[in-house]
Amino acid sequence: MNGKSEAIRNDDKTRIVGICGLYCGTCPIYLAPRKKDLDQIERISKETGISPDRVYCDGCLSSNVFAPCVTCRHGFRRCASENKVTWCFQCPHFPCQRLSDFKDAHVVEGISHHARVIDDLQSMREHGIEKWVERQSRETRCPECGTVLYWFVRECSNCKGRIRQSPSSSCPCSC
Repeated sequence: MNGKSEAIRNDDKTRIVGICGLYCGTCPIYLAPRKKDLDQIERISKETGISPDRVYCDGCLSSNVFAPCVTCRHGFRRCASENKVTWCFQCPHFPCQRLSDFKDAHVVEGISHHARVIDDLQSMREHGIEKWVERQSRETRCPECGTVLYWFVRECSNCKGRIRQSPSSSCPCSC
């Protein structure tokens, strides 16, 4: 992938911010097609039963959302619609039990990419979404070579540098 296609254009920033506070920019469904990572695309296809050519998403708020995400089994899309908000931090019920339950709902290899959703949503509210996306774009790269990382990785696929030290760490860096 060249730097131009990897960079997030200003008009794309908000569409890769999930309603729930996740950063879609490192989601394997978002990132694998952009990296042309055929192994990851095939794995997602097998896990979801969706053909590899349909494993593609432009982010939670785009017009091209991965099919299983459209229905949002956690209920964030429906809830946001009912409360007439785009992101959970705009809701009068924020933070709610749904978000509290969600932050511990998906752990892979000891890593929860949901762990910081409430803190991240609070940061978006206080500092703005564009600043939050810029921070995510920096923090979700390998500290050694700058490769954009998938959720849940412990090792950079490019330089093989260690990303996370312990299973309890939810931070994409080596802290």
